[in-house]
Formats: sequence, structure tokens, C-alpha cells
Amino acid sequence: MINQSNTLDFYNSNANSFFEQTISVDMHRLYQPFIDNLPVRPVHQQNILDLGCGSGRDSIHFANLGFNVTAIDGSRELIERAKIHHNNMIYWQCLTFEQIPFQNWYKRFTSIWACASLLHVPSKELPELVDNLLTTLTDKGSFYASFKYGNSEYVDNGRFFCDMNEECWETLKQKINHKFKEETWLTIDQRTNRNKAWFNIMIKKV
Repeated sequence: MINQSNTLDFYNSNANSFFEQTISVDMHRLYQPFIDNLPVRPVHQQNILDLGCGSGRDSIHFANLGFNVTAIDGSRELIERAKIHHNNMIYWQCLTFEQIPFQNWYKRFTSIWACASLLHVPSKELPELVDNLLTTLTDKGSFYASFKYGNSEYVDNGRFFCDMNEECWETLKQKINHKFKEETWLTIDQRTNRNKAWFNIMIKKV
């Protein structure tokens, strides 16, 4: 796995500004398709993994709907700020992508929310990581992920980014061992004064 220390250093050093920039972004256009793809079961039996929770904005939203939420991020500074908006149904944990395979999470989650988080993983490492994440899903579990739209890998202001488009996704999914159905679509950045296109992926485990 890539050494993500530089990217994590950025988030730890800029935790306050990143938190303020993201905590109030309206994500309802993405929440609904995510909720619509949850497996059929009572709300209190839905266990969601917020992968790279950042400010905790989305974790708080899902917990307020009654879902059980595990929120992880590699940045301890961001996790500490997210805890300020504490919700009893959220389990906050500072955890990096590299540590995921060592968790006792086999078929623990009904869904994974990976909004703008896997874009910090090199494309060559994504198949193994996605396979590891899919093992944490229950049968018919769902997995949402979003990436900046494009086909480049680069470092910007100390952070590593991996973009995604239709061709990149086709290449990636051929390397994933689990069977699944998927839907992809494009959206525009929900942040004010941003017009960047985003590539969204919804996976349904079969």
C-alpha cells in the first residue's frame, strides 16, 4: 500500500479549515440513492461504514435517520473534531485504509459510504482494497464511492489523488474478485463555487 502520510499530514494540519469547508455541504442528492440501495431490513439493523468520514457530516446525517454508523478516518485531528458533533449511534475510529483488513468486520456492514475518500488510493491498489471492503458487507450489501472525474493520478498541494472515469472503472472492476452489479453516474461538485464533475459508483453485492 502507498505511504499515505503526506495526505494525512495535510488533513491533520488543515483540519480546522477542511472541517469548516465541508461540514455544511448539502449532500441530499447523493443521500437518497444511497438509502434507496440499502438491503431491505429495519433501520436499526442497518450498519453503515462511513469510509473516510472527514468532518463527520454524512455520519451524523445517517445516524440521525436511525442507522448504526461506524465512522473511520486516517486523520486523528478530523476524528476529534467530528466527535464534537457527537451522536450516540456513531462509533468514531481513527483508522487508515491499510488497517481495514485487520479489523473483525466480516459481513458486519449493510452498506459502505465512501464519498470522496478512495480517491486518495492509487489505482493499482484499489482492486485489493475494494475486495477487502466487499468482504465486510452482508449479502446484498451496497457500496457507494465517488471520485473526481478524469483519468489522472497526481499530487496536489501535498495530497495524492486518483481520478476515475468510465474507462478507468471498466479496467478496475475486471480486477475485483467479488461478484456485484453496479451503476455509475456523473454529478457536479456540491460545494459553493465549484463546478468539478464527479464520478459516482453504486455497487450491489450479489
